[in-house]
Amino acid sequence: MSATMRSMELVPFKQKHIREILSWIKSETDMIQWAGATFVWPLTQKQFREHLKAARLEHPTLYPFALEKRGKIVGYCEISDHRRRYNSAMLSRVIISTRYRKKDFGKFMVKQAMQYAFGDLGLHRLGLGVYVSNKSAIRCYKKAGFVLEGTLREVVKVGNSYWNYLRMSILRKEWEC
Repeated sequence: MSATMRSMELVPFKQKHIREILSWIKSETDMIQWAGATFVWPLTQKQFREHLKAARLEHPTLYPFALEKRGKIVGYCEISDHRRRYNSAMLSRVIISTRYRKKDFGKFMVKQAMQYAFGDLGLHRLGLGVYVSNKSAIRCYKKAGFVLEGTLREVVKVGNSYWNYLRMSILRKEWEC
């Protein structure tokens, strides 16, 4: 592991950092790319706080994380839609600050989130969805071990075009290898 990676840590997300995450979302297209239909543009701190309430339930369905590099927030991701009955969840809303992209920070964050999902939560399956146009994210997820399951065609309209959405997953036995 490089010295840069050793200086990073995936930590529980604190609401005081919402403004930092929102500063990375410059347009409605950015918001949809990051969060799908979770939010309405313009994205506000109030919407984000409402979303995070699922992390404070007695049996949370949401686990938000920040990627910190020497105490500075450089990434954000969630384990969401935790279904205890099925031992499954989704990796969602993965974003790296534009300043730190293309440096394997995303892969590091995803691997750390997988460690939490399979290790701490004891999941059997971790899924995710990613838009076809997000080539760097798709490469990152494949490098982390996620497998393509299929394509949902033209699931969201952005401007005058429709976007396709890929479903990917990794099973515990694949992660353990």
